Amino acid sequence: MKPLEGVMALTYTPFKDDFSLNEDAARKEIDWVIEQGATGIWPGGFAGQWPEMDEATRKRHLEVCIDHAGGKVFCAAGCHATSTLMTIRLANYAAEIGYDCAWISPTVPRRATEEEVYLHHRMVAEETEIPIALYDSSPVGTYMTPGLIKRISDANENFIAMKAIVSDICHISGLYHLGVGEEIAIFGVEWNMLPHLQLGAPGAMGGSDWIPVMVAVYDAFKKGDMEKAWHLQKIIISQSPLLIPRTAGMAMGSRVDHSMVGYMKEKFHQISGIDLGPPLPPFKVATKPEKEKAKQAIAELTNAAAPI
Repeated sequence: MKPLEGVMALTYTPFKDDFSLNEDAARKEIDWVIEQGATGIWPGGFAGQWPEMDEATRKRHLEVCIDHAGGKVFCAAGCHATSTLMTIRLANYAAEIGYDCAWISPTVPRRATEEEVYLHHRMVAEETEIPIALYDSSPVGTYMTPGLIKRISDANENFIAMKAIVSDICHISGLYHLGVGEEIAIFGVEWNMLPHLQLGAPGAMGGSDWIPVMVAVYDAFKKGDMEKAWHLQKIIISQSPLLIPRTAGMAMGSRVDHSMVGYMKEKFHQISGIDLGPPLPPFKVATKPEKEKAKQAIAELTNAAAPI
């Protein structure tokens, strides 16, 4: 297993125009994030459209990624699912093909009780031998309190890491106050990475398009240049503001004006030159205004952290 530290990439899933998996683009994306300084890849996440992929496509994508990156960087397989039994199947498959860990979240879209969330994680840990990384809250609304996370991490030694997306300072401080960070490696994401680093996190993770600027934040932090680190963190927050707009968009009755998937793929295309293809239906490619927004976002980050 490669070390659990540094900046890790939550990779997207490339598709061809006929919506079949673009294996060549998947390999190019991995090469690009590693060249930018990524110390790990985490394919099969929500931004990678796991809910829209069938199980066979998900498994093939995991195969391609581990074939290309296995042994080079830390590799975590996204094994999130709509049921605990499917999560167990995917986690065991990830172990079979050589992943360093299986990355899991609470089941979606049906929200579970706290006891059911605990049972889900305990069952996965008991039915697999692969190390497991948690996701502190699923992207569709299941919130895991620091106390619940502590209870889960204490339940089985297979739990080794966590992607921490919640940006509430009480939640973040609660994780470290309860000692979760002493038991498992906590990784913040682009919009909250610096608070986590200051509290002892070994690194952070973010979408492939965020890797260059996140590496710049991480390097500045490691060098003790907190002025630069916070300058970059504030710019990141201005572009990805603490999940508040996304969370609001998940509320019943809210107006959703775009899926974000098309925008993220477009932004990655502009910064890397690698075309990840269209999102899976029903989601759409980036609109003209979204393409311009991506261009402006990249320019702002480039000016702040040149060279990217």
